[in-house]
Amino acid sequence: MITQEQLTAMVGCAAYTDQGQRVGGVDYILVDDTTGRPEWARITDRASGLGGVFVPLRHALLEDQRLVLPYGVSLIERAPCAALDCGSVLSVAEEQQLFSHYGIRDVREEVNAESGAGWGQMDRAGTIREGVAGQETHSSRLRPVQPGR
Repeated sequence: MITQEQLTAMVGCAAYTDQGQRVGGVDYILVDDTTGRPEWARITDRASGLGGVFVPLRHALLEDQRLVLPYGVSLIERAPCAALDCGSVLSVAEEQQLFSHYGIRDVREEVNAESGAGWGQMDRAGTIREGVAGQETHSSRLRPVQPGR
């Protein structure tokens, strides 16, 4: 799991699959405003034409200045934002498409709080849901982390 301390080291590093295939470079990271947890990395590779693809960081690792992703190249290349015009921040609707694409659950569906997060189980889940109620296509719960921040 990626820690907050590793965020600045990730921006600009190379991203690889867990099979050792290079995917591209990390443009920036999206962090959850509510939990502070790194959620998504935007990957580009000008050589292959891969641009603006978001990958989840939930099961990723940072090893030897490399972001290691547990997803294959073809899955990453087919991510919805490769076809969509995602800006620097994902809307809730775009994020839902990505959760579905990568086969992971939305953190707002999880009731258990992370250990040491200081949130009660139901309080955290309720707060996350309240923060996006009725704003699914216009708002985001994410903020970008860029070099030097």
